[in-house]
Amino acid sequence: MDDDAHKFIRELETRHGGKLSWRTYATWYATTKGVAREFGVFLYKVGDSFFFEDFERQPALFGISLRSRKSRRSFVKYEGSFACSGVESVRTVCRSDALKMIRQPNRPVKDASWFDKAFRQVVEMVLLKDGTAHFFEVMDRKEFRRRMINGSV
Repeated sequence: MDDDAHKFIRELETRHGGKLSWRTYATWYATTKGVAREFGVFLYKVGDSFFFEDFERQPALFGISLRSRKSRRSFVKYEGSFACSGVESVRTVCRSDALKMIRQPNRPVKDASWFDKAFRQVVEMVLLKDGTAHFFEVMDRKEFRRRMINGSV
């Protein structure tokens, strides 16, 4: 890790009053609270809670910043958290079903089949005891599920 990354981690630990025990990056994020982030969120665990936040993404090609002729909407940072004990279940669902559930929060969603997992984009749905659902597209789904289900790990 470079110095900027170490500094960022130290700032998070100071802000939340504990060490980061786990961290990952979700390449796509959404919630039934009506928020979706196409470029994902940084997800981490401190103590008995999971935290996540997004970052402004500057369009670039091979490391060269690109400027758009269109006026862009100003970036509004999104942060959230939930307690490990608040997780009711973790399921793998199709990303298209997650998008439908964002528009209609009480809409039932089925688990992704083996066909869906092989040929469609899937996300992990974290259902909280309060009824809120968070959707994370992560690289290592098994590790993600293990951390969410066994929050103390």
